[in-house]
Amino acid sequence: MANFKIEKLNTIVIPVKDMERSRSFYKEVLGLREDFVENGMANYSVGSGDGKMTIMLHIIDEPEPVEKGVTFELMTDDVTAAVQSIKSGSGKIVQEPVDRDWGVKEAVIADPDGYWIWVVQPLS
Repeated sequence: MANFKIEKLNTIVIPVKDMERSRSFYKEVLGLREDFVENGMANYSVGSGDGKMTIMLHIIDEPEPVEKGVTFELMTDDVTAAVQSIKSGSGKIVQEPVDRDWGVKEAVIADPDGYWIWVVQPLS
């Protein structure tokens, strides 16, 4: 057993081919707060306080195929509004919102490099 404790998900690193296109998607379409951009990286804050985490875009020549990449889930207060915003932006809808037995309304979107992002809203 490990002699340490994982306390929270802190940063998700997403390799991207086109930094400006990806920055626009994460900032304008998803509405994430851009903290800084430098040296081929862009950081975005999600949440606040102890629950705050970072999404980091990192420019590379060839992102891994989506099948080998990372997927993640974002919680929102209105999945339907999020999907409409994404449709009017540069995002792709992989799955329209669906109520799931485990208590969330869930949609799946894809970012400009094809990475899937689950967007969920608690049903209760």
